[in-house]
Amino acid sequence: MSTRVLDPQMESLLEGEEKKACLMGSIVWPSGVVRFHNGIGTLRWDGEAWYGVGEWGNIDNIREGTPGAMTLNLRTADAAQVEEALREDAGGGEVRIYLGAFNDDFQLAAVQLMYIGEVNRTPVKYTAPPTISVEVVSISSRWNMPKRYTNYNSASQRARHPQDSFFDDVENVAKGPLSSYSGSNTITTGRSSAGGRSSAGGGGGSGLAKK
Repeated sequence: MSTRVLDPQMESLLEGEEKKACLMGSIVWPSGVVRFHNGIGTLRWDGEAWYGVGEWGNIDNIREGTPGAMTLNLRTADAAQVEEALREDAGGGEVRIYLGAFNDDFQLAAVQLMYIGEVNRTPVKYTAPPTISVEVVSISSRWNMPKRYTNYNSASQRARHPQDSFFDDVENVAKGPLSSYSGSNTITTGRSSAGGRSSAGGGGGSGLAKK
C-alpha cells in the first residue's frame, strides 16, 4: 500500500520554499523492530528512537506501474550487522515508510505513513564496505510467492499474532479424533453435544509465515 495524498498539516509544513523533511522507516526484524531515518542523529517519535543512517543508507524510488517494490540499502563496516543479516530470515516482516516534516525550530512536527510492504529477502553485497539490501514488496505481491507464505502452524501464527490460539487447536485436532480433543477452544461433535452443533472458538487470522 502506498499513498500520494498528503495530510493538511503535512502540506502546510512543506509549502514553503525550503522543504524541511525526512524519510523514516521501520522493519520488523526477527530480533526486534529496526527504526531509522535518512538524516543524521536520533529522532524521537511515537515514544521510540529513530536512528539516522545519513549517507550510509538509501531508499530506492517506487516507480510508476510497479507493484510497490523497493529496496532499502545500508552500507556498513560493522561485521556484526552483516552477520545478523546473513543469519536471520526477515522474510515476511512488515516494512513501513513515513514522511516526516519539521517546523521552523527543526522539531519533528508531523509524520505520515506513506507505504506498507513486507520483506522479501535480505541479500548482502560484498562491496567495500558491504551493503545490506532489504528487498521490499507490496503485501499483495506475496500471493505470487505461495511457497514462501503458505506455512500455516502455531509457531508462525503466534509470531505474527501472539494472542491468536487458532492454530494451537488445529495442531491438537490433527493429532487425534475430534471426540477426544478438549482444549482452550473446545470442539465437540455429534448429536450428544450441547445444541447438536460443532463449535470452534478463538481467533482465526490468516497466518503468513516466514519460510
